[in-house]
Amino acid sequence: MRIALNEIWNFLKMVNSKEQGWSYSLCAGKVKVDSITTEMMLALKDDDSYDTELLPSLFTFREILWQPDVFTEASMSIPSIRILQAFCEEACAELEEQNKPSNQIYIPLIKGIGSCCAKATKSLEKEKADVKKILGDFRTCAFPVIKFFIYHPKNRQDYYQDALNRLNYAVKIMLTQFYGRYTELEDPYWKVSFSKSKVKKDTEQKEKEQ
Repeated sequence: MRIALNEIWNFLKMVNSKEQGWSYSLCAGKVKVDSITTEMMLALKDDDSYDTELLPSLFTFREILWQPDVFTEASMSIPSIRILQAFCEEACAELEEQNKPSNQIYIPLIKGIGSCCAKATKSLEKEKADVKKILGDFRTCAFPVIKFFIYHPKNRQDYYQDALNRLNYAVKIMLTQFYGRYTELEDPYWKVSFSKSKVKKDTEQKEKEQ
């Protein structure tokens, strides 16, 4: 079952959180986070320790992801992309040190942006690199993950609105100047499944442990 990013919270209200067998996957473009439990979903929704500075650090402060006319040459673009990639690596390292269920969702997503950075840098380092095409592909790759962090339930309202405005502007520019196509701009979504066999297996395991 496919559920839109923000509609998942209404779905969770209807699900018995103690009922075994539910599993979730987050699909954000090329990044997919599997084996998410109901407990992890609830931890994500109520993550009071969520770092609200993550969104501006990943997107709002990174002009390479939304500025139209500054990055016209490879030599001007590569440093900003490398800085973003380094931030992603550092952020993941910090999250891995923390023992929080929700971090198991954040880490693959941030690593996904890092992978987008690595691919873009490699392309920009080639001779006669088509900078606009490469940056268009880079943004297409990163935007589904960025959207997840924009719509995080614990975001600051001012950060949310600022990032959303910049994203909408970036999408418009990408479609008109960076060879993008609207059909390539994927919205992140949740894939929800229920397995009776998993319920049976979990029940049998609990009986063995008793």
